Amino acid sequence: MKNLKDIIFLKLLVIVILFASACKKELQVKPSISGVDTDATILNIGDKLTLAPNITNTKGNNYIWLVNGKETASGQLNYTFQATAPGIFEVTFKATNKGGTDQQSFKLIVEKPIVISLTDQLDVSMCNVLEITPAITGPDRKDYDYEWSIGESVIGRKLNLSFISPEAGTFELTLRATAGKQTVTSTRKITVKAEQYVKNAYTVLEYAPAPGKNHNWSIIGSADNWKYGDEYPLAYNDFLTKATSIRKVNANAALFLGSWGGSATFKFDHTVANVSGKTDLELTAFYSNRDLPAVYVAYDRNKNGTPDEDEWCELKNDDYGQEDIPEYEMIFTYNKTETDAKRIYSYFNWKDNQPSLGKGEIVTNKTFTSSMTTTGAFSSRGFFPGLAVTDIATKQTAMLDGWKTSFSRKGKRISRNLTGAAPFLQKLNIDIDLAVNKKGETIQLPGIDFVKVQKIVYPFQQDLSTGNVMTDYNMEEGRMLQVGSILDKHLKN
Repeated sequence: MKNLKDIIFLKLLVIVILFASACKKELQVKPSISGVDTDATILNIGDKLTLAPNITNTKGNNYIWLVNGKETASGQLNYTFQATAPGIFEVTFKATNKGGTDQQSFKLIVEKPIVISLTDQLDVSMCNVLEITPAITGPDRKDYDYEWSIGESVIGRKLNLSFISPEAGTFELTLRATAGKQTVTSTRKITVKAEQYVKNAYTVLEYAPAPGKNHNWSIIGSADNWKYGDEYPLAYNDFLTKATSIRKVNANAALFLGSWGGSATFKFDHTVANVSGKTDLELTAFYSNRDLPAVYVAYDRNKNGTPDEDEWCELKNDDYGQEDIPEYEMIFTYNKTETDAKRIYSYFNWKDNQPSLGKGEIVTNKTFTSSMTTTGAFSSRGFFPGLAVTDIATKQTAMLDGWKTSFSRKGKRISRNLTGAAPFLQKLNIDIDLAVNKKGETIQLPGIDFVKVQKIVYPFQQDLSTGNVMTDYNMEEGRMLQVGSILDKHLKN
């Protein structure tokens, strides 16, 4: 019996010892910290962030908080960090008891504030481009967004602004910069001085007609008025000067660009503003709705007064990308002129650059009595560009100075059946926002200074008398391109 009691006692003693040991071990288990995000938290100056980690085994714990190794608080489970200066901060939470220590760190990044520096004095003449280049300091990020605005109208979304206004006045110009959670704005007054300009692109920089049957290279005005003084058979540079002076006072004075490839380049006396959401140019020309002229524009970025090759952009229209021959070329060569008692015969040849060579000859047959203008001059209608009768009495002809006896016209070609698509004088509204470079990439232009118009549709017409036979109609007078006014739609004066 005694032995049984001793055994029971010993068992109870073991249980008590084990229980006491377990309690002792519990008191000595070190704290465990969790709930700390391993990713950095981005803050801005003035932000406050309360850090509240989770902790287990809290009995007998001591707590301290350190910022970049320096103790800033103790005895508390939570800590509020105040962002007072930019930088990278490691906020460490440390918990200690008799069982040991655990610690976890929060990574905080306080970003530099965005600061915008803008010129205090901003002024420019209307229809001139002012390049505004602000200085921006702030966080090292790649997600900056910029927005320039006047009132509620957004006029730019890049850091630098090419500012242009077709109206005079004083405006509130605001730049808004955003990066991360920061947004900062800066506003300046910009004064736009009034100027006087001509709405029409009157200066003719280059005239490159492509001839055909009854083509009239010397027209500056209406092609139908060849007999009434609209012809100016002049040396090439003199013709450009004359066309420029006439178009300055008469916007409707047209040039006869002719068959496929014919073009002319014009210059404004100001930069036409590219106004977002609006068409910017109005072109008047003689064409059909299925025979749109190609329009190219250039902004004189380097201010050298001439359109450099790398400045040209094409304005996309309904025919953009429809060309069947991307690089077509036609070569025109003056051959000869013959006369008899009553008539004059003028000959020129043409050929193209295709493997199955296209070629032909155009002969103009004119009587002297039916080709005289009201001023007593012999009409150049139907002659090769630059060819003129220099002496009526002796019936002498000559190529005037500056004109070439052989030249080529190059560009893209759209071959099209234009049966029933009659050309007529109409207006074409043009949006500079549709400008693309040679790769087809959209180019954002602040405005444009130069315009080039070219005929690119090569017309065919169905001959109904012979069934479905398609006839080359490129050099027929009724299909030739004529270009009149090219107007800045934003000028009010």
